[in-house]
Amino acid sequence: MKLGMGIDFGTSNSSVALFDGQVVTRVALDPAAPPPGDVMPTALYLDRRLAATIGQAAIDRYIRENVGRTVTLRRELVGDVTFTVADTDETRPGDGLQVSATVHAYTDQEQPGRLFRGVKRWLGNAKLDTVRVFGHRFRIVSLVTPILAQLERLTRETRPPGAVVYVGRPVHYEGGADAADGTAVERMREACGYAGLGASAPWLEPIAATLSYLHDRPDSGERIVLAYDFGGGTLDLSLIRARGATWEILATRGLGFGGDEINRMLFRAKVFPELGLGTEQRVPVATAWKRVRFPFERFAPRLLNWPMAYELNRPELRETIVQGMREGGDTRLKLGRLLELITRNRAYAVVQAIEGAKVELSSRTHARIREESLDLDVAVSRAELDRLLEPWLDRVDSCLDSLLEAADLPAAAVDVVVRTGGSSSIPAAIARLERRFPGRVVEHDRFTSIAAGLAIASFRALAE
Repeated sequence: MKLGMGIDFGTSNSSVALFDGQVVTRVALDPAAPPPGDVMPTALYLDRRLAATIGQAAIDRYIRENVGRTVTLRRELVGDVTFTVADTDETRPGDGLQVSATVHAYTDQEQPGRLFRGVKRWLGNAKLDTVRVFGHRFRIVSLVTPILAQLERLTRETRPPGAVVYVGRPVHYEGGADAADGTAVERMREACGYAGLGASAPWLEPIAATLSYLHDRPDSGERIVLAYDFGGGTLDLSLIRARGATWEILATRGLGFGGDEINRMLFRAKVFPELGLGTEQRVPVATAWKRVRFPFERFAPRLLNWPMAYELNRPELRETIVQGMREGGDTRLKLGRLLELITRNRAYAVVQAIEGAKVELSSRTHARIREESLDLDVAVSRAELDRLLEPWLDRVDSCLDSLLEAADLPAAAVDVVVRTGGSSSIPAAIARLERRFPGRVVEHDRFTSIAAGLAIASFRALAE
């Protein structure tokens, strides 16, 4: 029996579907995830033995073994480097000043394991070829492969021999350039091969979402369908003209903006001030004391990049916090939270609290970002989130303008807007769509529509 197979390897979550020409079947992937288990977190946990745990179990293990653990950094020899300093880019042998240095780094020697989420956003970065994990260099491909291998194992018995697996890809990977897209596609092909999936074909995710919608709502007439795929890493748009079972792509557009960036926006706006951003402290200058702002900028990048937050537990940074805490009062409270976060590895717990509040704001007008271990309890309103999103949603509007212009169509010509992806339920995003396409915006299978459409496309390729 012929079967089409599609894999949606998402920034936040992954799913797999099969199609036999009539029925789409979502594959159960993760018994640890919420029922029915057909959506698996795109997560990889590597312990010190380099043994891999995948999906929700990876997240659970990371939390169990790492969150709340006392971080102890030790200075470690990385190696010796030699480089040449010159006042021109073109040097001949003997030109310039040759400098040699011994390089050290602080490492968490007792770290039980590393959790990787959002690896998809690294795929298009040609400059980022390897990541250091417990003294070993892992290629980006090798961080994707175990997740795909888990999907291969779960579908091995049902996947037909020689089938071409369709794997989703955004219109543009993060990085935006054509070169980034080419790098990412080749890396995904390589990872699929190592994972045992055999031949694989990249296919645009918003087109797949449209095929899934058309399959669920067949119509013999002509329709212009706009797919609005708003996920964890990117927002992808496509316009398709469908005539019964046939269709043609009119235009596609993409934007490197998704749910993860929204979390970072909330982190900056609502949580940073509770960790010491904007506080002041007294420092000795000559024979006097001067009030200066706490240097929060030294901490912000690693806090936003939560897997690396443990690196903030260096002696000089801890001393900076302790010095600020001597101010007492509110400053002591806020910087005490920061110290607890970095010394007890609680950055991921904060990110989870932010994600939970963001999701809650899709159905309520107010929510709270709570993390008891930090005595953190911050109110956030939907109106505040809307204000944070406004500049980005303006860019989305411009992207929609470009999409319609490329297809030479007015907004009124669009028959239906299919919104999918976890971030597509954000009220401000829905409101923008409704203003432009009143009464024509529908939600479709937010988490598995892309896998379903990929399976349908795979089957059609087999049938041709």
